[in-house]
Parts: sequence; C-alpha cells; structure tokens
Amino acid sequence: MLLNYTPPFNFRALLNFMRLRAITGVEQVTENSYARSFCIQQATGFFMVKNCPEHSALSLHIDTDDIRCHMAIHQRVRKMFDLDSQMSVIKTLLAEDAILKPGLEQGEVPRLPVAFDSLEFTLRAILGQQVSLKAARTLANRLVQTANLRTPAEFPDGLSYFFPDLNTLLSLPLTDIGLSKIRQATIQAVLQAVAQGRISLDANQSFEQFYEDFSRIKGIGDWTVNYVAMRGLGMKDCFPASDLGIVKVLSAIQGEVLKAKQIRQLAEHWRPYRAYAALCLWNQYQG
Repeated sequence: MLLNYTPPFNFRALLNFMRLRAITGVEQVTENSYARSFCIQQATGFFMVKNCPEHSALSLHIDTDDIRCHMAIHQRVRKMFDLDSQMSVIKTLLAEDAILKPGLEQGEVPRLPVAFDSLEFTLRAILGQQVSLKAARTLANRLVQTANLRTPAEFPDGLSYFFPDLNTLLSLPLTDIGLSKIRQATIQAVLQAVAQGRISLDANQSFEQFYEDFSRIKGIGDWTVNYVAMRGLGMKDCFPASDLGIVKVLSAIQGEVLKAKQIRQLAEHWRPYRAYAALCLWNQYQG
C-alpha cells in the first residue's frame, strides 16, 4: 500500500536517525528501507517501508498472520515517519530562526520520528538515561536477547526477534544486562504503573497530565518525561531542556553555560512546535 505525503520529504534523513537507534534483530535499516517485526492485537509479522518519490508516498509492505492488524500498522507507520504534520506551517515558524537555521535539513525543518511502540520507547528512554546513544542501544539489544522471543524462520534476515510485550517484561530478569539496581527498579516501577493504569502511554492526553503521572515514578525526571512524550507519544510541543546535546549547542551559541531554566525560556519562542526545534538543535550537536 502507498502512504501519501506532502513533499519535500527527506526519507534518507529519517532512516539515518532510525539507523543509529535500531534494535538489532527487531529493526533493520538499510540505505533505502526500514523494516521491523511486530506483535500487536494478537497478530505477528513484519513490515517494510520504502520511499516512492514519484508518487509522493511511502510504500508499506506488511506480512502477517492476521490481516486485521493492517489498519493499526498503517496508522503507526504514518506517525513514525511524521506524514501528517503541516510541515509548511512549522517551517514558517522555525526555519528563519537564527538559532535553529543551522540544524535544518536541505532548508527544511526535520520531521519528527516517532517510535512504533510507546512502551518499547519508554524503556529505551530509561535505558538511555545518562549514557551514550551507543550504550543505550547495547542495553536494548541485551533486553531483547534476554527475552529471546524468536521470530519464525521465514522472516527476513535481520528480523530474528520480537520486542517483548508488557506481560513478558514484567517477569523478565534484568540483573544480567548491565543495569544498575536503581535503573532496574525504575523500569520495574514503570512497568507496574503501566499495568495498573497509573500511567497512560496513549497520545490522546494532555502533556500536563502525562507529565504529572509519569513524574511520580522514582527515577523519572524532566528529561525522560519530555523525551518519551516527544518520541514515544509524538507530542509536538515537548522540549527536553536538560538534554546534553541541547545544552551544549545552546550554550555554545550564547557563549555561556546555560541552565535548564534559561533554555526553557529560550524555547518559548518555538511554541507550539518545540519538539521540532529540539531536532534542529540535535542536528547541530557534534557529540
């Protein structure tokens, strides 16, 4: 099936972003495609996404044991690749900003890559607390390998695992993947809160409500709440002001080390699309 978009559409930039964060065995990102396994609504399978610029659309191929999941996959993929945002409106607001302009991609505001599964991304965000991107990916890989939910033999090479669901995660031992006891406790607390309905990972809620609920969990701070809201739920006006990359870029521009409060004040100019401003700043971060 074809998923239409409004050009310009920088598919390669999205793939590059996803490649650095892909979970080995669950996701596979090549130069021209994204693929992953899935297990949703009692259906299992995999899908592959490629660009068809001649049709101004992405092609989506789904292979599953239950076609009733097709619409859910379709909707999730549209959100993953940010196909429905009014990018021209966002560009009008942000593209001429002197601070953000160096982070544009071919003169365009980057699209917001949203995770396929919000719970999966929530765990990824916790694993990424205070460690490098590479280290967070390694921890996620170990989590998947510990769960050891193997895909059928006929799945494509590179898609050998399913990411564990909530019930599997609740009983999964976390002691041997390289996490501190504090981080293990945070993950368990979040999983319990989701299972008991004390945290909702539904995007159809206010950021304020999500922030209040998620922040109650010990070990969850401002960065994690904003990052999950941004890339796990697709909320467009979140802003992880304490993010190391954002702090370094803005401090370099301003010529002094900025505190989170000062950064939040700067970011007020970018409402209601601060998540896109964060992407522009990350594009300027050299590590």
